[in-house]
Amino acid sequence: MRCVYLFRSGPGGGNRAREAFDLMLTLAAFDQEIEVLLLDDGVWQLLPDQRSERRGAEMVMPPWNELGLYGIGEPWVETESLRERNLESRSLAMPVREVERDSLAVFLRSFDRILGD
Repeated sequence: MRCVYLFRSGPGGGNRAREAFDLMLTLAAFDQEIEVLLLDDGVWQLLPDQRSERRGAEMVMPPWNELGLYGIGEPWVETESLRERNLESRSLAMPVREVERDSLAVFLRSFDRILGD
């Protein structure tokens, strides 16, 4: 099954991003094909100054650079979400793939399941 997880919220949303990250890793462990799409304020999660941190025994911010270890490819970002926030893909903490807003519907139809925050 092909799934895409949409991140629309910025990094200040409590444990939401980490819980979503855990869900993606669980699905990937069961041989599901997972892709990640960051749009709207979700693109803020990939800024270089966003660090994975621990509170107690729990990781709060997801370790985005570890996606490949679980068979999840480079995240997708919506180009217009970057532009609206005066960001460029090269300013992000990791390589990304871009998708234009007018191609988003076709992109999303290629998945069996759409998950998101």
